[in-house]
Amino acid sequence: MLKRLTPIFALIALCWTVFVVNNLILHGHLNQYGIRPRHIGGLPGIIWSPFLHGSFQHLMANTVPLALLGAILCLRGRNEFAIVTMMGVILSGVLTWLIGRNAYHIGASGLIFCFFGYLASLAFFERKIGTLLLSIACILGYGGIVRGILPTSSAVSWESHLAGFISGITLAWFFSNVKQADNDTKVPVIEARR
Repeated sequence: MLKRLTPIFALIALCWTVFVVNNLILHGHLNQYGIRPRHIGGLPGIIWSPFLHGSFQHLMANTVPLALLGAILCLRGRNEFAIVTMMGVILSGVLTWLIGRNAYHIGASGLIFCFFGYLASLAFFERKIGTLLLSIACILGYGGIVRGILPTSSAVSWESHLAGFISGITLAWFFSNVKQADNDTKVPVIEARR
């Protein structure tokens, strides 16, 4: 079972490694590679921003939900985790680049909101009892984070939270439709018996 969790452990280890290098060695210099909305130079931040954290408290606040929600995704399937993570980083990053305030947006919280949006809305699109129970557990455990999509503090990127949440729901809808289309195109096997 631990082997199935390797991808989320690797992602968290990368966040911590980047934090140590950026904050203890480079004194926060890498923060300028976060997402800077509507600036061409801010486009690479779409990829780099989830790994950058401004403080130890910021990193700790993101580590636990990233680990728990990411572990749930890993247990559903490593391919599902990889696709949702990659597409979530890109979609939420692009949306943040489009709607964000003029500042450097950094941190893994956009990805956390993507994971939450994906897992919480999956039951609506798949309509299976196992998925329903998973969605309910995610909502009960982390539903309170939804208030993070509201502008409550100038120091918090509510834009990346909202972008991640929308991205997660979009990915749940998309992958549910892909699975359904795949199931619809399977030709049944009929046995000829005497």
